[in-house]
Amino acid sequence: MAKDETYPAGDVSGPPPLDCSTPEVEPQPRAHNAPPLVPVEFGVPIESTLARRERLADRYDYTFGQERVFPELVDKLLAEVPQGVDILEVGAASGLLTRPLLTRARRLTALEPSPGMLRRLLAGDVAADPRLGTVQGMVEDLPASAYFDAAVVTFSPRRGMGLLYLLTALATHVRDRVVMLLDDDGTLDWAYLAHAASLQGFSVTVHIVVERTEEGVAPRRAVVLVTDVSQWSPELPPEEVWEFETRTVDVPHPAPRGAATRLVRYFLAAGDRALLIRTDDSGIERLYGNLRTAVHRLGREEVTVRRTDDGIQIVRMPKVVD
Repeated sequence: MAKDETYPAGDVSGPPPLDCSTPEVEPQPRAHNAPPLVPVEFGVPIESTLARRERLADRYDYTFGQERVFPELVDKLLAEVPQGVDILEVGAASGLLTRPLLTRARRLTALEPSPGMLRRLLAGDVAADPRLGTVQGMVEDLPASAYFDAAVVTFSPRRGMGLLYLLTALATHVRDRVVMLLDDDGTLDWAYLAHAASLQGFSVTVHIVVERTEEGVAPRRAVVLVTDVSQWSPELPPEEVWEFETRTVDVPHPAPRGAATRLVRYFLAAGDRALLIRTDDSGIERLYGNLRTAVHRLGREEVTVRRTDDGIQIVRMPKVVD
């Protein structure tokens, strides 16, 4: 039998109500994946870049770099490599350009960070050439005693400032010149690299190479950048040179009428390497569009415009040798 419960006289509330409310929980911050680490000496998240390279090594229906290479590019690349010299090929991948480079070499060392790509290279007929040697790793893995007459950068995984780090690292192992195959794309890495290398005392020549195609077929384009390293000595760290002498201009919002045209004319007359333009976030896209129009009208052969995290950058293009 249940035990009777009594309550003090005058208490008509009954037993205390049960607390069925949900206890308050301290809100937790939503988890976000951390952005991939981008080491300054590589310019890209190197782990994921090398992992992709390794995956592509197992695709035997695909030769790494095939979409970038065309006959005119190979001819220009070979024309810049002296005959009968010791060559270091940087980023050899599965060897698409190794065979043509061997026609210029006394000895050729193929440097490649991906073991899978090296297996592909050594599985080809090029492996039978006694002049060929291979090394797995990056330029930083070369012993200090390793010297070559020329280095040819074919399919390097580096981008951005990483290319300048690569060039300065190669300059300590190369007696004559470094020849680099670069993409002619919207990043304009080759333009930044050419100017930054010039500031460091390198003698730089840039070739824009265009594929010959049938009418109506869009040609591929690439850049061959040639650097004379024979007289070079380091002056500034690459990260300082990359952002060297960039002037900043703050534009009020809304931008005054004709501001884009005046900014481009000022830049063309001033001689700066780059101009960083900042304005209110709500007006930056319109100003960017106006600057692109002004550059196209006033100086499309001399300068280019790009969006950055900080604002809008107008960049002077290096002189190009066709």
